Amino acid sequence: MPSSLFLYLKGSNQRHQDTAKSLFTDNSAKKLWSAQRNLLNYCAGDNAAACVPPLRDFACGYKIADKYKLLACTIAKNFSTVLTAILCYLFDERGFLEDGRNLTSDNYHFRFCANRNEYDSLATIYEEQSFDPNVWGMVAVVRDPFERFVSGFADKCLRKQTWRQFPHRCNRCRKNLTCFMERQYERMMSWKGGYHKLGNFDDHHFFPQNWRCDFNSHFNDYHILKFDTFNPSQLIDGLAAILRKHHVPESSIDYIKTSLSMSRTPHSTMGTAEQEETKQAILSNKYLMELLIKMYFYDYVLLGFPLPAFDISNQ
Repeated sequence: MPSSLFLYLKGSNQRHQDTAKSLFTDNSAKKLWSAQRNLLNYCAGDNAAACVPPLRDFACGYKIADKYKLLACTIAKNFSTVLTAILCYLFDERGFLEDGRNLTSDNYHFRFCANRNEYDSLATIYEEQSFDPNVWGMVAVVRDPFERFVSGFADKCLRKQTWRQFPHRCNRCRKNLTCFMERQYERMMSWKGGYHKLGNFDDHHFFPQNWRCDFNSHFNDYHILKFDTFNPSQLIDGLAAILRKHHVPESSIDYIKTSLSMSRTPHSTMGTAEQEETKQAILSNKYLMELLIKMYFYDYVLLGFPLPAFDISNQ
């Protein structure tokens, strides 16, 4: 077990300890550990202090469909807009359709269920919904950390250039990838001291996935689905299976599956020039690759994604 995770366990409560320890006894984690032993030691020993720590607390976004006892935790750049729309549809099928809404084109800022089925605290859901994780279906969608980062930077900093309207976004680096990654890494490292509880726009889109969804205490309660922009069928089928288990009508499941199979969200960066530019800039630069792994090492390990091919010799 990497030493930074060991230090986390020493300072955390029993439920957090049990959750984190269980992640490293799972067979898939063992296989990943064995297959990439050298890279998995990257954040061990003297290197541990340079890696962003695992399982920190960060702002969460929850959507529920209480009549089906379903909860989804949404993570930015991980199918989040569509997942929000799906839970809204399940929360109020008739109202959603009568208002002319669509799962893949529903604008998040004008979403139908805004503040109706949404929470930022699991504790509030426990209180208001008599929530029981052993009864409810809890869903989280995760994504390969490299693909998620590339998609976020390409969309927010290159394609939309959100910094033109909001100069503080993209870490005030505009299109400069190295500047952005260095500053975001610094913000991640400072968070381990408990600063900036809510975070800013960039934090919301780029902070580690393993910091979300109260994973530090509820990881084993979740159905975790992997988002692959090039092969969405596995996610769609996995989600459909969960919905069936919670007695969602087959007609509603068919509507969801058909909608997801036919469309992409407007802010998808798959196949764009900006995405390819960002991807190649990182892959061709050893310094940026090292920085990426320091930022997202525990996303790779805890969420079961293979670390990218990377020469760690001559460190």
